[in-house]
Amino acid sequence: MPLMTHSAEDGRQTAAAVSPPSEGSKPHVASPAGEPVSAPHLLSSASARADSSADAPWGLAFYLFVEPFSLGKVVIDLSAGGGPGAEMLRKAGAVDVLSPARSGLPLPFPDGGADLVICALTAAEVADDRQRAAIFAEIHRVLRRDGMCVVRAVATSLERAAVGVSLRAMLADMVLEHFATVDIVEETPFRAVSYFTPGSDDLAVSEAMSKVGGRPSHLIALCTAAAERTWHLSESLLVPIGPGEGGEAGDGELAAWRAEVERLTTASAAIGRERDELRERQMILQDRAERLGRTVASMRKEVERYLRQIGDDAAARELLMLEREQLRRKLVSVEDEIDAANREVDKQKSSVQALRKEVARLRAARGTPAGPGH
Repeated sequence: MPLMTHSAEDGRQTAAAVSPPSEGSKPHVASPAGEPVSAPHLLSSASARADSSADAPWGLAFYLFVEPFSLGKVVIDLSAGGGPGAEMLRKAGAVDVLSPARSGLPLPFPDGGADLVICALTAAEVADDRQRAAIFAEIHRVLRRDGMCVVRAVATSLERAAVGVSLRAMLADMVLEHFATVDIVEETPFRAVSYFTPGSDDLAVSEAMSKVGGRPSHLIALCTAAAERTWHLSESLLVPIGPGEGGEAGDGELAAWRAEVERLTTASAAIGRERDELRERQMILQDRAERLGRTVASMRKEVERYLRQIGDDAAARELLMLEREQLRRKLVSVEDEIDAANREVDKQKSSVQALRKEVARLRAARGTPAGPGH
């Protein structure tokens, strides 16, 4: 199942993603600027074992999240004994990835020697302020002044400690006791299907997929002692955590898709009827405009005939002037009607054009594959 992280700044999801690798190709993580960052060995045999449950704190999906922050950095990885994730960070550009040979404090590293420390809070450290303070004190000691720490906590352990506050607020409060600047990111597994074009670095992620994410399995805190952020967060990140063996959509999901197809079909039919009605109205208005045009032409000819008949007769000329004035007023009125009819025609044309675009969009939406089985 893929994993999504949400930006702590505004909670939106956008198209920063990891593509599912095709045979013979390397997976890529899209950086915030859109440039791919290599993610080697993503689907190694170790990844099939790592993060097999929501409580596994050191799955390779987490290292994919950390990769952009490790480029050119000395990293201390507090997972027990390192592992394939540490090798991933080295290949992604970390200067070195160090792991303690044994558990416990103090950490066997010099003061201020690390640019980045990654660690997972155990349930005991979440519940015990003294244990948590001890581990953060050691992290402060080994970090450089502007160094960065990435802390990961299992959501269920935070739920047991949180009373009357959200999990995000709970983790933020814990970390802000020891760091000046903190961002909280939610790690949310969900099922999805991805379409990958071999040889292309352009990846597409549907924001609608975030709606099926459910509750987060872990929360991640990015922290530093500096007064400002020393990192940049993409608004969302999708990473594959398995080879994509596939699966059938559940009955509820299929029913939802069928209902959506039926709704779009009904909406398309309604818009089609409205489009036909607008076309008929447009034709009626065009006929009316043509009739008014013929009337104006006939009136102009009649005015010219009266002018020729009156000649030089003064009395007839006076009468002609009166009749001509009436005809002019009538002509102005008719021309105003023509202008109004032309404006109505233009308006109806715009409406028809908008409806054509909406029908095309609905037809495209209706043609979208309904689920993983299609």
